[in-house]
Amino acid sequence: MSVPRKEDYSQYDISHFSDETLQSAMKNIRNQMEEAVQQGESLTSECMVQLSQQLDTYVLIAQIRKMRCVN
Repeated sequence: MSVPRKEDYSQYDISHFSDETLQSAMKNIRNQMEEAVQQGESLTSECMVQLSQQLDTYVLIAQIRKMRCVN
């Protein structure tokens, strides 16, 4: 069993992501996930886990951006 690693999200430079880019990227990942499910992929398959992790990254970037705008 592997130990989950803690991501270092400070490596992501969010300054070049526009809101539209983030939204488009997240929509693209969602579409890929929907297509994978329709093709029979289980939610725990490696493909779905990787897509979920990518989506998590973009969600975290959007949350960081929102927090920076509030402060």
